[in-house]
Amino acid sequence: MTQKAELRKYGNRLVNDLQVYLRSMHTHDANNAIVIRARDALYVTLTEHFEDEPQSTLQIQLLPEETFINSTLLPIAMQDFGRVKDLTKQLATMGVGELIFDAGVTTESLSGFGAAFFDCFHYRKTMETRAFDGIQALELDYSVTGTAERDAHQVVVWLFSGLLDGLEGLVDLVKEGHTPTMVPFMRHMRLLIDLNMERGNVVRHLCFARQQEAESTRPHTLACRTFLVVQMGQRSGLDRSELMALGLASVLDSVTAGTEPSRIIPMLAPYTSLSDLAPSVMMNLHELELVRRGRTGSRKGQILHAVETLVQTIHSATPVTLTDVQSAINATEGVDPEVKEFVLSWLGDTPVGTIVTSGSMGDVLLFDHGAKGDSLRCREIHSSGLSEVKPLDDIDPSAPVRFESRIDFEYEPIVIDIDD
Repeated sequence: MTQKAELRKYGNRLVNDLQVYLRSMHTHDANNAIVIRARDALYVTLTEHFEDEPQSTLQIQLLPEETFINSTLLPIAMQDFGRVKDLTKQLATMGVGELIFDAGVTTESLSGFGAAFFDCFHYRKTMETRAFDGIQALELDYSVTGTAERDAHQVVVWLFSGLLDGLEGLVDLVKEGHTPTMVPFMRHMRLLIDLNMERGNVVRHLCFARQQEAESTRPHTLACRTFLVVQMGQRSGLDRSELMALGLASVLDSVTAGTEPSRIIPMLAPYTSLSDLAPSVMMNLHELELVRRGRTGSRKGQILHAVETLVQTIHSATPVTLTDVQSAINATEGVDPEVKEFVLSWLGDTPVGTIVTSGSMGDVLLFDHGAKGDSLRCREIHSSGLSEVKPLDDIDPSAPVRFESRIDFEYEPIVIDIDD
């Protein structure tokens, strides 16, 4: 078993022990024998790790649809997912989204944390004490400003790397004759929809950044398209169910691309894990294949195809300009002028994540459009990294807007468990 697989296995056990301990206090006080047994079981699991790695920490991030340990996505089993989701929701109401354990943890500090949880749960309070021996209970909020910018960036990177790895696994399993479950991808889409609404700029930076390799891989372009097409779907006013179906169609295109439109539905019929989203996902892919063949397809199929052109152009072998991207979209066959205009309007004349030239600062990374969307901000590019965020009001109109960002979005590979 690889080190990453061992960490996931251990993480699932740790999170399960944590939820058993905290759940026991729904109906029992801290001195009850059931609570003490659950606490001791959690302590044994923690010390098992720290005996081998006393200098390390264990960071558990609890998000609405996903759980991470030390930046590694945990494949929570279906039978445990509901309980972990309930725990995540309960901790969120207390202002807690991340728990950090170190070798200093004791049964007494676990009892102290448990007592704080008990008080917050039964009296509906925010957790006031955040630090116990060997335990930190921190906020993890990606929907507000401040330190949440860091949290949002990290969560987007986790999701992107998880999707990238999941796409590769999906293709491999289908080639081997399996029918993978789509449940992990559905969890991903739910969290991505929330993040896109609040942190769309982070998503754009990640998807527009060029890879260190000369040309992007197929899984990478698919992951970028999935993230961006959900954002455009939100801009179009699609509801949550439609956004889920659009994102999942982009994912499944990794195994259906090139299939005759009439074969899409029979091909995906065994994917029962799509549940009530199946008809919409199938129809989106059916329409995408029609558009690829230059035939009349729905607006969603056209958006999928246009965003694919956008991503493939940005991540081609050599860096491109905004003019190159605009020309490629306008030349995309099978896409109505109105849809092309919609995509180009979403992209804008000064896309976040591009490199522009400032009259006073030289080449800069276009960071965002300000808090209210009415002003440009940038970060200067230095050999040692990027500067702090600064106002940008002197773009050189004669210099091209370029998709040349190579921001180093390093991440550890995350594994989505999609075995059938």
